[in-house]
Amino acid sequence: MMKLFDITEKYGKATYAYPFEPYKVPENFRGQPFYTYELCVGCAACGVACPSNAIELKMNEKQDKLVWQFDCGRCIFCGRCDEVCPTGGVRLSQGFELAVKFDKSALIQRGELEMQKCKCCGKPYTPVRLINYTFSKLSTANLLPGRLEEAKNYLYICPECKKAQSVERLTKDVEEGIK
Repeated sequence: MMKLFDITEKYGKATYAYPFEPYKVPENFRGQPFYTYELCVGCAACGVACPSNAIELKMNEKQDKLVWQFDCGRCIFCGRCDEVCPTGGVRLSQGFELAVKFDKSALIQRGELEMQKCKCCGKPYTPVRLINYTFSKLSTANLLPGRLEEAKNYLYICPECKKAQSVERLTKDVEEGIK
């Protein structure tokens, strides 16, 4: 027993007084992902990258909002959501104390993003914030003066209508080429 006291005195304590003092985690600790609603653009990159399907993005019943939901009970703390988020809307925190009493809904974070409707067909197709984010990125690109407005108008059209417009243009070009 005295030998243990000698070793402890020589090398110091190897344990922490954790419940009584806050535990200091290492610098690159992968704790609970934290969702910042104000930064989220609804790109769904985090949901696609999540291997445990802890992040889910789907439309609500009315089809007017995109619902972002994170279930910390399913999370494996891999950090993929943090890596792929272009705006920093999902960041790993230092939090590791995730115990809840009887109610697992305390582990769920949610956010709702307004959807943009296509200016041609009127169907919702992408979050408004994603269009604004894309336009802000386009405005920093070196586009010709008229091209920026053309690109902005193109953002407000859903993929199906874009395909239909492309087919119309190609058909028109082929018909003009034959005549």
